[in-house]
Amino acid sequence: MRLCFQLICCLFSLGVLAQDFDLEIVETTPLKADHFWGVDVYNQVYFSKNNVFYKSEKNNNFEFQDLQLGDLSSVDLLNPLKILLFYQDANTVVFLDNRLNEIERINFNTIYPYKNVEYVNLGKDNSIWLFNVDNQELELYDYENNRIRNKSLPLNKTIKSQKCNYNFCWLQDESGLQKFNIYGSLVNRIDIENLIRFDNFKSDLWFETKIGFHILKSETSKIYDLKKPKINAEQLHFNGQNLYIYDGKTLHNYKITKVNN
Repeated sequence: MRLCFQLICCLFSLGVLAQDFDLEIVETTPLKADHFWGVDVYNQVYFSKNNVFYKSEKNNNFEFQDLQLGDLSSVDLLNPLKILLFYQDANTVVFLDNRLNEIERINFNTIYPYKNVEYVNLGKDNSIWLFNVDNQELELYDYENNRIRNKSLPLNKTIKSQKCNYNFCWLQDESGLQKFNIYGSLVNRIDIENLIRFDNFKSDLWFETKIGFHILKSETSKIYDLKKPKINAEQLHFNGQNLYIYDGKTLHNYKITKVNN
């Protein structure tokens, strides 16, 4: 499998992969937000404005705020019934229900041993994936029992972002992506030149480089090119079948379609 990914990345670097998928516009929606966080499996939109976190439904809007926590750093919508908010300045995670009522919070400043956390994502069975800055390790942390279930070896690369599902976690560094399983083991390394950002849905990956948009499909283990829309992309969200792009004023919903060659 590792050899396969190395071959794919060589082809990708040469720019010879076919454009087997395209983006078809579905709708555009005006959105006044400081940050667009994504869309859940029920097509509900999440964003923040003036550091207030919002969920927008057709007939209802819900909100959450806690000014003492500082700026909202990241949001995980993997489970819409248990939304994870991370406030890095406060070193704190807050869990919300589907109406944005607080369920629970974890203040890493008050637990022992202390954790200086940079990235957090939802895991399964009362666990979260977190990147511990002090020891440069990815940890699968059981917050109910305050114990580390598994962790990676110390990483010697600067981590730029983190995306996870229940079974795997991807870390972005200056050379590409590293994929880890729930045992903290490195599954494979995906070298991607000029990687800007990425997102995941299940085991599929979407990512942006300096030359455009691309998808890595898990069932084929291949990277496919996507034609990049000529709009300013401030934030993006990938949910497998759709790519949502926010330009600062409007949310653009694109359907990812297979090209008939």
